[in-house]
Amino acid sequence: MPPVAPTDAERLLRQRETLREVIESISSQLELRPLLLSILRHACELMDADVGSIGLHDADARVMEIVAAHGLPDGELGRRQGPGEGLAGLVMERREPVVLQSYGSVPNPVYPELGHHAVVAVPILWRERLLGFFGVGGEPPRRFDEADVQTLALFARHAAIAIENARRYQWEQRRTERLALIARIGHIITADLALDDLLERAAEAIHELLGYPNVDIPLVHPRDPDTLVVRARGGAYKRHIAGEDRLPITQGIMGAAVRERRVQLVNDISQDPRYVKPTGAVDVRAELAVPIVLGDHVLGVLNVESDGCFDQEDATSLQIIADHLAVAIRNARLFESASALAVLEERERLSRDLHDSVTQMLFSVTLVAQSLIPAWRQDRAEGEARAQRLLTLSRLALAEMRALIADLRLDVPAHDSLQGVAPVGLSRVRKEGLPAALRGYAEEISDGALEVVLELEGYRPQPFEREEALFRIGQEALNNVVKHAEARTVRIGLRQDRDGIHLCVKDDGRGFDPTALSGAGQAGGLGLVGMRERARALRGELRFTSEPGKGAAVTVTVPGEANA
Repeated sequence: MPPVAPTDAERLLRQRETLREVIESISSQLELRPLLLSILRHACELMDADVGSIGLHDADARVMEIVAAHGLPDGELGRRQGPGEGLAGLVMERREPVVLQSYGSVPNPVYPELGHHAVVAVPILWRERLLGFFGVGGEPPRRFDEADVQTLALFARHAAIAIENARRYQWEQRRTERLALIARIGHIITADLALDDLLERAAEAIHELLGYPNVDIPLVHPRDPDTLVVRARGGAYKRHIAGEDRLPITQGIMGAAVRERRVQLVNDISQDPRYVKPTGAVDVRAELAVPIVLGDHVLGVLNVESDGCFDQEDATSLQIIADHLAVAIRNARLFESASALAVLEERERLSRDLHDSVTQMLFSVTLVAQSLIPAWRQDRAEGEARAQRLLTLSRLALAEMRALIADLRLDVPAHDSLQGVAPVGLSRVRKEGLPAALRGYAEEISDGALEVVLELEGYRPQPFEREEALFRIGQEALNNVVKHAEARTVRIGLRQDRDGIHLCVKDDGRGFDPTALSGAGQAGGLGLVGMRERARALRGELRFTSEPGKGAAVTVTVPGEANA
């Protein structure tokens, strides 16, 4: 066997050293593009090539994107070449090595000024899957042969390992980021946040953890299902777009996600006529719109945009987030509805309490004040008595108002009375119980003009909330007796049996026609409406019985506490 020429030995040593450096760089570098550039430079140096490039294959778009370039004019990085376009397109089309002594013979050359260069290119393959291409070129007199093809193929195999390792690393990194995002979203949706704040924090979390430059989370308008309302944004949109946008669901990629109830993945928006560019938006390449669906209803869209391409992993991850957001949106809206209902119920309660207590006392104050001067002119003693009555009623009304305020404001100590004034209203219910409170109220508002008879039969003290409602019903009934009945006696009956609790306020006054109260809505005025509402709240029944000239009775029957 003839000895190896020194020049061949030197070349083998040089190749071995270069490959050793390539292997070391693969094991130490995780960022793909710097790694591929390093491999490309080593290949050009070893093969005495002046220029070179490495492209990655985008199977969905059917293009090669240049990710590493050496010795080529500016602007090569990021160039996308389709089948048959330039050297990269030729390799993608043939999926085999290409050796040309003149780059100018390439179909549709990208750089005609390099037409005199000799070139060699090979596909980068991993288990028969096309990952990209590897090409180098040299000025004359450089020529490439089969040995160069073998050398470049060796570099291409190492590039394939680097690409696959980097992609696996990126996949694991993206998986970690998505798990972190799901955890962050879970924390956000369990926080006590208003809906707009919740969505804005979710949009910003998606931007921060997954790196999407633009994030929108528009919602379908609750009263206009043909309109998307955009208020929650993340990334560049949050910085560049202010205020609220409204978009018809008949337009845009987001609108298509709502109409079709399925994910819209567009990796080249320039080729999709549905794309609508928001005012102030930055340039993007791809859009991914995931409908937020709960049951049969589309609540909104989780929309992201990027300067790179999306894949099915992006869609799957965002679908998980959209499912979480669907539940969060529903819960936030239920909470908002419950809060609004609670406010309405509290306003109605306050309205009833003011009507049943302070308003009635002020009505009595007005009546006494109107009669004060005529009474004083006729009889000074009677005038003094009415003035004293006026003072007593005023102080009772003030005491009742202070009790209501204390009941509303937990930070204000409750004052049962003013100095020198006995407990009134609910204060008396708390201290003395329902029977004593009803008797005391009847005596106070009638100022001794009524004989008050309290009849108890088996009644046992109830929880305060139930006694409060019964007191308010009895209070309104007693107010009506004093104002309208012209009665001499009022009987307050409290009876408890297995059918429940029965409260009856009966007078011997002039009576009325019960059919006048048979209407709906506000029939009978606010007082009677409040009585009906309180009875319904206790699952009870309210009845009015009367006959002109023969008095009237108001009876409420509510279930016992065990049956409530």
